[in-house]
Amino acid sequence: MSGQIIEAATSPAQIVQQAAADYLNVSNAPGCCIAVYDQKSFGTKGYVYPKGLSGVAGSSPAPFAVTTDTVFEIGSVTKVFTSTLLAVAVEAGGPFLDNPIGPYLNNFSTNPVGTPVLDAITLQQFATHTSGMPEQPGDGLTGYSKQLFADEPPSSELIAWWNQYDTPPSGCWQYSNIGFVTLGFAVTQMFGKDQGHNYNEILAEYVTGPLDMKQTGAVVNPSWKIAQGCIGHWSKSSQPPYPIVFDGNTPTGDSAFDLKTTGDDMIKFLAAQIAAPNGKIGKQIALTQQKVGTYPVCGNKKDTVTMGLAWQLTADTQGHTVFTKNGATSKGGFEAIVIVVPELQCGVAVLSNQYFNASGVHPAGIAPGRTALNIISQLHPGFELTEPLAEHEAFD
Repeated sequence: MSGQIIEAATSPAQIVQQAAADYLNVSNAPGCCIAVYDQKSFGTKGYVYPKGLSGVAGSSPAPFAVTTDTVFEIGSVTKVFTSTLLAVAVEAGGPFLDNPIGPYLNNFSTNPVGTPVLDAITLQQFATHTSGMPEQPGDGLTGYSKQLFADEPPSSELIAWWNQYDTPPSGCWQYSNIGFVTLGFAVTQMFGKDQGHNYNEILAEYVTGPLDMKQTGAVVNPSWKIAQGCIGHWSKSSQPPYPIVFDGNTPTGDSAFDLKTTGDDMIKFLAAQIAAPNGKIGKQIALTQQKVGTYPVCGNKKDTVTMGLAWQLTADTQGHTVFTKNGATSKGGFEAIVIVVPELQCGVAVLSNQYFNASGVHPAGIAPGRTALNIISQLHPGFELTEPLAEHEAFD
């Protein structure tokens, strides 16, 4: 069985509640919200359970008890929303996945954008982390996603980076934040409205709107109840309780550039993933879930990664396909994960307002992924992944 056994849990709701308590106890995160869609346990409405505080006690503004509509940053889980927008464009008769990205980037300037190498990389390669782009661009290019999620054209610095790009795809898998931001800008050119600065508009019209996700977007609405991100460093200790030193609290939207969402919205997202291809925007979601390929990991080719569009595909020991995507914001101070097992009609999303760097000793169960797996394995005895969950660097 995956992870630790949750004792004294006699009902599905108690399983989720105990998992949330265990996660906060192990991680020292101020708060979390867990959304569980499991038809066997909760019917089609699912179950959303908030726990803890919106920020560290004593911080400003004053923390409040997390609720099902408290807003959390989701970091790289944003990539699944970007790939869904790509699938919307493809299903509408727009680009093919094997089309090169060049024509879409060239619309951002009166001068040609990119290089022959960049322009030839396909949309599918970007959506599967096989474009050849690095995880981060380096060379002082920071905040490169800000314009995308603020509905602005790419910065001149990002365009200059594109104009010097000369690394072709290598046929292996290299997780790339800059690659997905590049794809995001291309996707904004595939829809007629305000091309190039319309990410939030097209997301609301074609994805979150149809799914009735009313508090999911990159731009924070003043009426939303917002969690504070918390950045922690483990002390140099070899034994529990692994005390944490906090650098501080950062209000959502202040420094990280990604999507934000709530437990109430994520339950709708999980339901839509499980219902594909027959539910709302079902064909588009089903396209993101289709296996595209299995790729050797760059620099470690004995390992492989199986990809859909943004989704990482794995399996449990019973042969069920499992879709996973995690995310974190090292500057914002949040972590999140989504795990979906359509054949079990089960999906779990964990939202947390805490991010830990690599210092010190991390105890088992620190990552939200362990909590999600524990819940699924309790609701479906015998569920266990055949390989560990992927751990990626934060998206800022």
